[in-house]
Amino acid sequence: MKTVVITGISGTLGSAMGKAYKSRGWRVVGVTRQPKLEGDFFDELCVSPQETIEDARKLFEYDPDVVILNAGQIETEVGEGGIPVIELVESMNRVNYSWPAVVGTEAAKLSRSRRLDVIAIGSIADGSPSCFGPVYHSGKIALHYFWSGVGPIVYHSSKNMIRLRLYRPGVIAGKFAWAPVNRLNDKAYKIRENRVNSAPPADKVAEKIVNWIENSKEWVGTYDEPFGFKIFKYLFALFPNFFYRLQLYGWPKGSKFM
Repeated sequence: MKTVVITGISGTLGSAMGKAYKSRGWRVVGVTRQPKLEGDFFDELCVSPQETIEDARKLFEYDPDVVILNAGQIETEVGEGGIPVIELVESMNRVNYSWPAVVGTEAAKLSRSRRLDVIAIGSIADGSPSCFGPVYHSGKIALHYFWSGVGPIVYHSSKNMIRLRLYRPGVIAGKFAWAPVNRLNDKAYKIRENRVNSAPPADKVAEKIVNWIENSKEWVGTYDEPFGFKIFKYLFALFPNFFYRLQLYGWPKGSKFM
């Protein structure tokens, strides 16, 4: 029986991926900070603060075939004028980027006789930073950059046994899809509302991710990416000063703090 370790198992996407793997006959180890979590989406529970090197090493004690770093944090509150709350900046950077980076680095130290996939769940938001979600976007950008930079080193140093791969979903139906509205005025809120109302359910996204992990040879996978995201991504990469000016223009138009 194959084993998958999934962080953030209690979340919307984590629990859906747990069910998807259980339906395939896999042993699912769910990683959570909740000591008394119950549910039908895991076989074993690993209670972990998910912060230290020791926490990262603990994941590999289950001898997994796949590790999915799904735990994430969204900017659910902002400070005066829309400025990021420093405690959230520190927490989100640790959860969304720093700790996954530690796990990926620790994976490189393993001696493997069979392949191990370490999958980081990123976001299509990694393509362009936004003044309406700066902390979340920057963490996902950092995660993507780290995986793309360190992944080749890990792959070749492990004699092709360890693969750091990344999957980039977008909005998923659920309460957290609404979290980014905390900086938006009524007009911008309606734009977000259209995205949330058309967002796919977690089980559909989870099935696509699991199928991609099992059957695709890609290193980076992406759920359906809106055309607007693609445009902003290219502008950010090719014309960074122009992109910054767009953000300066957009903040007064869409912010509820103006």
